Amino acid sequence: MKHKGFCFLLILWLFSCASAQAPRQENPPFPQTDRLSSEELSMANELLTFGLEHEAVYTLLGDLKPMSSLGYSLSYPIAKKASMADGDKHVVQVAVDSVSQALDELSQWHNIVNKLSNDQLEFVLIPYKHTWKEKRNLQILVCNTARFSQALEENESFFGQWGFTANSDPAVVLTTIEFESRNDRYRAYGYLFGYPEHAVDFFVEASIAEEETSEFVKRDFFQIPVSASETGYFTYATPKGYTPTKIDSSIYRKADAIQKSYQNLKKQYLLPNGNLNAIGLLSDYLRQTKAHQ
Repeated sequence: MKHKGFCFLLILWLFSCASAQAPRQENPPFPQTDRLSSEELSMANELLTFGLEHEAVYTLLGDLKPMSSLGYSLSYPIAKKASMADGDKHVVQVAVDSVSQALDELSQWHNIVNKLSNDQLEFVLIPYKHTWKEKRNLQILVCNTARFSQALEENESFFGQWGFTANSDPAVVLTTIEFESRNDRYRAYGYLFGYPEHAVDFFVEASIAEEETSEFVKRDFFQIPVSASETGYFTYATPKGYTPTKIDSSIYRKADAIQKSYQNLKKQYLLPNGNLNAIGLLSDYLRQTKAHQ
C-alpha cells in the first residue's frame, strides 16, 4: 500500500511539473477562420489584401484611422422598386436566380466579417442608405476597436446625441450614422475615418454653404499615399490655397511609418504564386502587438 501511494504521488508530482512547464497556448487572433469554407477563406484573404494595399492598412496595422472602408463594391438587385409602397411585405423576389445568388453571396460575406472579427478588429457589413436603379449597395468596413472607442469618447459632445459612448458597438454606431441626415453623417464619418478636426469642420461647413447657396465650395486635397496609389485613397479636403500645418505633417509621418512597416512585412508573406498571405501577416502582427501590451 505504501508503494502504491508513493507511485501515485510521484505521478501526480510529474504531472504537475509537466503542466507548469507546458507553454501557454494563446488564442490565435482569428480563431474562427477555420470554420470558413475554402471559397470564403479565399474571399477573406483577398479582402484583407485589398485593405492592406489601400487605406485600411492604417486601421489594420495601426491606429491612425479608427475605421476604414475595405473598398469592395458590393451591389445587388435587391432594392425596393419605385412602384412599391413603404411597408410592402414582398420586396425581394427570392425565386429569381440573380436575387437568390445575391443573397447567397451576401450570406458568405456576413459569415466572413463575423469570423474575422476579434477583440482588436471588428469587421462590419453595412447597407448604404440610398439605392440606385433598384440596386442596393453595401460597404465592408473594419474598425480598430480601441481607436474607435477613443474617437467616440473624444467627440462625445457630438456622438452623445444618439447615446453613443466608448462602449458602443461599432455596428450599431455605423448603421445609425449611415441612415442619419446629411451633415451629421458627414461629421460622424469624418471623425471615424480619422480625418483631423479642421478637415471635418471644413467639409461640413462647405456642405452647409452649398445647401444654402447651391454653389460648390472650391477646395484642395491633402493626399496620404497607400501601397496601391500615391493619391486618391486616404485623402481629405481643405480650403482652397490651404497650407498644411503640423497636424497634417504628423498624420503624414505616422502613415509613412505604418506604410514602411507594411512593406517590410509584405516581403515575408508573399506566396510563390505572387499572392499575399494577408491572414497570416495580420494574424502574426496582432499576436505580437497583443504580447507587447
